[in-house]
Amino acid sequence: MAYPIELSWIIVIIVIMAFLFEFMDSSLGMGYGTTLTPILLLMGYEAVEIVPAVLISEFVTGIVSAIFHALFKNMTLGRKRQLKKKMSMDTESVKSNSTSNLPYEVSGGISIPHKKSLKERIQELTLDTQVIYILVIFGILGTLISSIVSATYGYNVNFKFGVKIYIGVMVFGMGILILALRRKQIRFSLKRIITIGAVAGFNKGISGGGYGPLAVSGQILSGREGKNAIASTSLSEGIICFVGASAYILTTVIKSSTSGVPVDWGYLGLAPFLICGAVLSAPLAALTTKSVENRWLKIFVGIATLTLGIFSLTRTILGFTGIWV
Repeated sequence: MAYPIELSWIIVIIVIMAFLFEFMDSSLGMGYGTTLTPILLLMGYEAVEIVPAVLISEFVTGIVSAIFHALFKNMTLGRKRQLKKKMSMDTESVKSNSTSNLPYEVSGGISIPHKKSLKERIQELTLDTQVIYILVIFGILGTLISSIVSATYGYNVNFKFGVKIYIGVMVFGMGILILALRRKQIRFSLKRIITIGAVAGFNKGISGGGYGPLAVSGQILSGREGKNAIASTSLSEGIICFVGASAYILTTVIKSSTSGVPVDWGYLGLAPFLICGAVLSAPLAALTTKSVENRWLKIFVGIATLTLGIFSLTRTILGFTGIWV
């Protein structure tokens, strides 16, 4: 299909913006949807065109970005590496022919494989994999809860304003905390990750943004290294965006079928261009994350989180007053 010259330039600009904002998102774990969405609105696109396109592009690039993060060792997925067997065994254990530590049970002279509990299976996974599971599971739960809340009260202008102020203040506060505690060694806590996953998912479902800044900064404040936090967020957010995009598309199909009109897929027209630009940035972003020292990465994440918080609050207040339409 041939596009007019003006439209062709708009497409080029959209691809470049997707590249730049996804580079920021994949290298620092935040900023893609938060910055791209208002700019597309200013360019004249409707929210119904932007939201599904951003979600789909975040899903695709989240997976691609995660692959490169894993290749560059910013995170380790799968099971923990098996420890090498010791060269010698405890003489006492050998003489007593103890079977208490064997990976199987012995009954009537027959070896029966030991059934591992769910806790044991989880403990076999790498920490990155455990964190991603937690972020995805509790993120989806948070998204579903917030979707119900949004569907119930989303029509209320004051409710929308309050939600956006809440997101902006939270992101701003996380940025302040990261910068204030950047030199402090924080003990890792999986319980904090559960809370972070649920709240980040709630933010994503109720406002369409606020996931990345909270997920990354929250992990760092839970004792995670910056590289691992960024890589884990890229993959978990991609999976959550898949759920969001699927729900959005399914809702559209159901509404069309109940009203007896053909499904109009035109609202997905932005998605290919966003995906094109965003995917191209993934390898460069993962390499950048690997190259930056953790102490500097923590500072960059803190500054980016703080900036996004200020940007979100400013945009919300100006929009509510009618200055930023």
